[in-house]
Amino acid sequence: MNARALILALFFIASLFSFSCADNDSENVNISAAASLQNVLNDLKLIYEAKYDGNLIINYAGSYTLSFQINEGMKSDVFIPAGGSPVQKLENKQFDVQPFLSNKLVLISNKKIYFTEWSSENLKIFKRIAIADPRFSPAGEYSLEAINSLDNSSELISNLVFAKDVSATLSYVKRGLADIGIVYLSDSIKDSQIYTSDVIPEDAYSRIEYPIVTFSNMSKKTEHFLEFLIQKESITKINEEGFVIHD
Repeated sequence: MNARALILALFFIASLFSFSCADNDSENVNISAAASLQNVLNDLKLIYEAKYDGNLIINYAGSYTLSFQINEGMKSDVFIPAGGSPVQKLENKQFDVQPFLSNKLVLISNKKIYFTEWSSENLKIFKRIAIADPRFSPAGEYSLEAINSLDNSSELISNLVFAKDVSATLSYVKRGLADIGIVYLSDSIKDSQIYTSDVIPEDAYSRIEYPIVTFSNMSKKTEHFLEFLIQKESITKINEEGFVIHD
């Protein structure tokens, strides 16, 4: 989906539920977002709140955790998970889903290491390989896919260290609790405390996609936020943070 198509899709979302906007307008837009979106959404939040009258309340967590919280009644006007699987966990909700962003996996370390290729031989020398826990985070699912794509991948399983989410994975590597880690490019692109190696082939794991989910009680404030996401300034910031608009 190109940028023009995305614009049309998001405007369609806004118009789809416009019948209920009048009774549900509020000062805040409550956003539930994958932990890996924290840098880019925090930047967009600053821009939005400086330009417009309204507040963005953002709850970051593992995508499956967010699905559970929404099912338990947590107020969420917009849900942006990592991957489509967390959307399937939503229960008894009227919602619309559209493609939004994509990302990719990279290897990280807290000292410079030269990775020549993605192979079991190169990875098994590291005794602690941090990844997000696949039970709670799609990042962990993608990471396991990438590892399982390797020959003799079973030799690496005992070396895996499971972190709560991608943010925790990054922290493990920074603090020396793991020798290397697997995170999204967007997590490492501006972090001066780690080294990034872009050696994981993108065909080694499923495409990493961030859909955007909106609910049937959409407010005017939420509609305005969706319009903000597709402004040129927002798209530029999204690209700077290592994401691309879903094509």
